[in-house]
Order: sequence, then structure tokens, then C-alpha cells
Amino acid sequence: RSGRGAVTSLALRALAVLLASALTGGIATMPHAAAADDAAFIARALPRLIHRGGPFLRHPRIVTLTFAGDDDALVTRLARFGDGITRTPWWRAVTDGLCTAAGDCIGDGRPGTHVVLDRTLAATVHANDVAALLKEALAAGMLGALDGETLLLVYLPDGIALTDAFVPRYCGGGPRAFHRALRLPDRTIPYAVVPRCGDEADLTATASHEILEAAANPDPSERGFAFAGGSATAGFGAAGVEPVDPCGLVTQNGHRTMESGFTVQRAWSNAAAARGGDPCVPAANSDPYLALVPAEPSIRLTQLGETTTVTVVAAASRSVGPWRVGVVDLGAASGAPSFEVTLDRDIVRAGETATLSIALRATSRNGQGLIGLVSETATTRTLWPLAIVVH
Repeated sequence: RSGRGAVTSLALRALAVLLASALTGGIATMPHAAAADDAAFIARALPRLIHRGGPFLRHPRIVTLTFAGDDDALVTRLARFGDGITRTPWWRAVTDGLCTAAGDCIGDGRPGTHVVLDRTLAATVHANDVAALLKEALAAGMLGALDGETLLLVYLPDGIALTDAFVPRYCGGGPRAFHRALRLPDRTIPYAVVPRCGDEADLTATASHEILEAAANPDPSERGFAFAGGSATAGFGAAGVEPVDPCGLVTQNGHRTMESGFTVQRAWSNAAAARGGDPCVPAANSDPYLALVPAEPSIRLTQLGETTTVTVVAAASRSVGPWRVGVVDLGAASGAPSFEVTLDRDIVRAGETATLSIALRATSRNGQGLIGLVSETATTRTLWPLAIVVH
């Protein structure tokens, strides 16, 4: 388009964005209407991991801990995984840009040691029990010399359930592992605990998650690299603010990939986000990255039955034909507030707008909801999360 018609179209679109912002009680953050292939538009809307002042591991050294009686072949594979995974193309992709300054970054790791603990565990162990066991092993000199880049990676034996004060039982539909800081009188050592939720693929995928996030945040009480808090990151950070967390959400569980014969998880990349491409790397395929970008990263609803509308813009990282779109209430099955959500169209082209209608149907104690804006073709599916705060 050119001349007065193009100006009028853009003006109407800008007005729609402003109206949507007014309805949600915020200021429009959409930088401009997306062009047919506007990676820069996507890049401006995607959040970034930032350094929040805490420590991080620059060259992590993984000490792999297993237990006597475990399968020898599996133990050998897990040891090889720990020695090599932080020196692979996957590692370099998921840590690209995690720097505080030029040259001060999370870089390649180093091989560590492998320790087999000769200890019989109870059928259910508490996280505190694992911490106590590690302290005993350290005191006994069983873990060798540890430096400031060491990460202890504990694989629990088959048949042993893990619990803590927050999670009745790991695995199942909830968390599959954790990483924390072991606090000693003279130092703090990061460690991760991986229960046996599945087969080897499940173990290494979960371990890759914990290795990356423990390197980025070795002491969870002092964040290293994570999303900032606030409304701008509320949607993408709904599943967690560390590097792997958002990718399990936005890829709709398509977040596993292979590296050097092992299954690993995709993770958020600042470098990919800055290019306006799929922020979860390695990318699942070479297709253009598609998105439905809302005018606001989060909205507010105040009372039962209230309805609001939000303008969303279809965007693509490069030129592409039309694609299917839809919307889902991601919190409906988890006790979060529930909504009736609709889009006024189901096929879009890059640069076009659609109207999202949201009606609050039920409230809950936590007052936090999450809507997923889905873009889909025959070969790819992406999701852009929109956070909803209910007061």
C-alpha cells in the first residue's frame, strides 16, 4: 500500500492498540505494527535474561554421583554425559550471551570426577536427607578436591522417591528435579538432585535442565541470570524465571533435542531472542518463527464476569504464507482463575491484527492466570503467553 490509504490503515491499527491498552489499564508497549516479515518487531517484544547480581559458574565442573547397585551401563553413560555436555554445540547455544561483560561469561565446562556412594537409601528420601548425605561425603573426603566451579550432580537410584517441604513427590505431573546451594561454614557448593522419573533420555534431559540453571544460578537465593520480575516478563516467566523454564511452556513440551547421543532440553537464548527468532534453542526446525504478539505482556481483570479485549499482531521472523492461530487457557486445569477466551479469526498473515476477548469465569486464591496465543502450521507450533492478574 502507499499514500493516504496506507497511512489510514496504520493509524487505525495504532488506535486499536491504544484502545486495547486503555481497556487493560496500561500503556501500549507494542512498538509498531509488524511488517510481513519483521524479526525486529518480535525481538523488541521478547524478554531477555538479565544478570541480577548473583554468582554464576564460568567453567562448570560436574561431579557425577550415583549409588552402589545401580545399572553399570547407565552409570557409565551418566558419567560420560556429565564430563562432556558442557563442551558441546548445545551448551554453547544455550549459554550464548550469558555474560556480565565482554569475556566474563558462562563458557565451556571441564570434566569432573565420578563417585559411587555405597549407601542404602530409604524408599522415600527428603531433600534434607540428600543434603546431609552430601555433607557427610564431603567431610569424609569422598568427593575429592572441589573448587568454586564445582557442581554436584546426584542421580538417585531406581525406586527411590524424592520429597521436600514444597513438593510432596517429585516426578509424576510435578517437578522432576531441583538444584540448590549446599551451605558449609567456609563455602557454598551448588548441587542438583535428579530422581529416577523415567529412562535414560528422561534422566539426561532433566539433568541438562539442572546443569544449565545451576550454572546460571548456583545459589537460587542470589539470582545470577534470570528474567527480571514484573509485568513485562510475567507471561514468559510463569513457569519459572531461569533459562530452561520458559521453553517448557512456550514449546508446549516440544522442548527436547539430541546432543552427542544424549537427550537434552532446549533453553532460552538472549542471542536468538535478539534476532527475533525462536528464543528456545536449538530451534526445532528451520521454519520461520511465528508469533501472535499482544499489545500488553500482561493484563488485569477485577471482577467475575468482566470481559476485556486485547489487540494482537501476527508476526513472522521472515516472509511466510498464512498460518492458523488459536487461544487456550493454560491455567484451567491447575486451579488458577479460569477464563472464556476467543479470537475473532483463525487464519492470519504476518502484519495483520486480531482481537482477543477474555472473560473472567472463576477466581482462585492465587489470582494469576495465563493465556496461550498459538500459531501453527503443518510443521511448527509456537505459543506466546499472556499473563492475567485478577484482583
